[in-house]
Amino acid sequence: MSVATIAEPFLLASYPESSTYRKRKATPIFASIPSGSDADPLVSVAIQGDGVHILDVIVLKPTKTSTLHSAVSHTLGPSTSFSCPPATRTSRTNVGTRKCTSYAVLESGPDVAPEGKGRTVVSWEEELSGGIASSAQEGRNKRTSVAPHSVVHVYAPDYLPRSVVLVSAAGDVSLADEELQILRTHTPQNHQPSTLLKHFLFPSAACTFLSSHSASSYDAVSVSFLRSGDVFRIGIVGIGGEIITSLGECVLPVEETEFLDVSCSSAGFISVLSPSGSWHAFSLSTSLSSALSISRAAEPLRLQGLTFIGGTRISEATITALTSSHVLLAAITSFPQEIVIPLWDLRYGVLLGQQSISVPSTLPRSKKCGAVLQLEASPPFALGNSGSVNLNAILVLHPLPEREHQAEPGSTPARSTVLVVPLTVPNKSTIAAVMGKANAGARWVSTKPGGPASQAQGPVGRGGPELSIAARAALREIKASIDGSANSSTTTAETVFFDYVKKQSKGKGAAAQGEEEQQNTPMEYPLVQSVLELVLHAPSHAQGKAQTIAYSPKIVRYLLEKRAVSSSMVEGGVLSALAERNDWDTVTLAMRNVTDLPENDIIALLSRVVKAHTSSNDDNAMQVDSAASTTTPAIPTFLAQCVVYPFTPALQRTAIRKHLSDATSLTPVLEVLDGWIVQRTADDALLSVFDSTDPQNVPPLDKSLAFLQTLLDASFLALLAHTPAHKLLRTLASHIQPALAQTSELELLCGPLEPYARAAATKAKVQAEAKEGGKPDGGKDWRRKRKLAHEQAGMAVGLYQFEELVL
Repeated sequence: MSVATIAEPFLLASYPESSTYRKRKATPIFASIPSGSDADPLVSVAIQGDGVHILDVIVLKPTKTSTLHSAVSHTLGPSTSFSCPPATRTSRTNVGTRKCTSYAVLESGPDVAPEGKGRTVVSWEEELSGGIASSAQEGRNKRTSVAPHSVVHVYAPDYLPRSVVLVSAAGDVSLADEELQILRTHTPQNHQPSTLLKHFLFPSAACTFLSSHSASSYDAVSVSFLRSGDVFRIGIVGIGGEIITSLGECVLPVEETEFLDVSCSSAGFISVLSPSGSWHAFSLSTSLSSALSISRAAEPLRLQGLTFIGGTRISEATITALTSSHVLLAAITSFPQEIVIPLWDLRYGVLLGQQSISVPSTLPRSKKCGAVLQLEASPPFALGNSGSVNLNAILVLHPLPEREHQAEPGSTPARSTVLVVPLTVPNKSTIAAVMGKANAGARWVSTKPGGPASQAQGPVGRGGPELSIAARAALREIKASIDGSANSSTTTAETVFFDYVKKQSKGKGAAAQGEEEQQNTPMEYPLVQSVLELVLHAPSHAQGKAQTIAYSPKIVRYLLEKRAVSSSMVEGGVLSALAERNDWDTVTLAMRNVTDLPENDIIALLSRVVKAHTSSNDDNAMQVDSAASTTTPAIPTFLAQCVVYPFTPALQRTAIRKHLSDATSLTPVLEVLDGWIVQRTADDALLSVFDSTDPQNVPPLDKSLAFLQTLLDASFLALLAHTPAHKLLRTLASHIQPALAQTSELELLCGPLEPYARAAATKAKVQAEAKEGGKPDGGKDWRRKRKLAHEQAGMAVGLYQFEELVL
């Protein structure tokens, strides 16, 4: 199962606000991500009174600091201003060098005539040497042209290698060649003047909402969101060669009269965010007659706790589409004041991931109108069968141009900031990816239409079950007992929790049936999730000691034993939270009883165990490392749990490459696996019966080999580059090959020995039932025995047949 993740945003660039353009009330900065599939991620930035800069973002390793540099810079002087974000296209020349072409629309400057304001398009073309524009290029190939209409969007995607797309504020779409000569212009066909609210350009091959004929007939598809009076319309235009053709129009069925932002994915999934906090979701499609239609994809979300809702700070929120129905939101929270970046699957109304950062001190926020947030994500060109895709989103923070004058002595000068947000997003929206996360976004979703959620209803999101009155009362008492104050006590919280469990058991008639029946009493999902959030995460205002005493292993182990815990209930995962508290006994219990542990979390924990023991064996290791290793389980003990836990090979390989990329960390793991293979294949060990339920024992041979195969698939090249690992690889091969030959010979005995194996299994079962019930029939009446025999007969499997059902 692919997992959505949001890495911590990092600073790409920061620019001071020009006082000249501050007085003109002009937007201080424009930024965009080029619509290209080039290997090097680029970000185009246009700064008023400065010029155009193309920034190259090179991430060396996910765990290391990124290296940032400017690939191209065009300094145009203080009199130059821009009317929209720039565009960039990189391509390969015939001799193999990279060529970068930049486009910008000028509002003012030396090259702009009075009639060309907002219509003058300028381009630069230059070769890149080592990812940076060569300093030896003195005469840059510069072109200037004037468009027939104002330009608010300029596109130069690589799927239109010889064309440039220009879009006006009225929705006109023009196609220009490499010399910036206009070839065709498409004007919206409507009776009233139109205003462009939002515009998107996609490669036609990625537009799954179009018919196959329409998608194959064009190279690009333009999607315009227009407003004509009180009517909101969507216009689809196909672009191919020198042709621009309308593919249809439809009316957006919303009752809102104002839009804050709109997102649209290449799959035709549209979301509309309104200033009231309502977040609508729609889906575009085409009928057999190629008619365009739109339908509501999900019930609207009603957000809460954000500054833009119901106020005048409507610029402090922005959205961008990712893949399928996944949408990224960036907004400022009401309390505490911080920038939150949640990732939503709007088809199911579920929060998949979240990051938050502090509001920069250099970002002035007007009390009346606030600041401006703008978000844009790179197109998902790497879609495939891997289940997920890595994207980069840019978050632009700049002061509001129309803000009131704030003459505060000693105040920090205003600056505009560009942040990069690395993302991992599933290719498709699936139920499996959202299961167990119904209440993850409860903080941001109002449970009452048209207003904030009632605090008395507890932390329940849209679509989630509500807590009972008794559960709410117990939850309030638990929260009060571990609120982070000096009187915090997990003992009180445990007393309240287990008193609630006993009362629930009595209410269901389990009091007289013993402890086993009480264990089987189901617990409310939102209560379990809320309790885990309290006992595994200290309150935000807690400091030092309060964070330590907030953990209650007794409650966590009880919930794990009841199998009521899902990994997604805890932000960051259950394993990570338990490992942070060094509770390895509970980690072992979670590995046995939690069925949805991500492969990434398991391998990350295995890497931590390996590093703890390898660092303790280092003569130069610090004493702190040696002390930490004493509480960490032995490598064979934890590795046995990892081997027997079900995993998906593709996700396991990805996790191994991420967390066990070093060959020195892989060697101890391979040595343990080699020892297990020797134990399982020595003499008559293949015919012996092992208890695989105890993680201290040697895992079954098939599971050890499956884990070893995945490990070698993910890291074989790294092991080949590590000379000390060569001997171990040869040893593994010498142990595995005879075992495979012996296993092939033993398979021939499956058919002749099967009747005896069935008889032995039946005899062992009868003896176990007799011992359990103290009677020959195990204390079961004849009706139950007959029903059990009938079920067993129905599950009979013939010779050489094997069936497996995985839920």
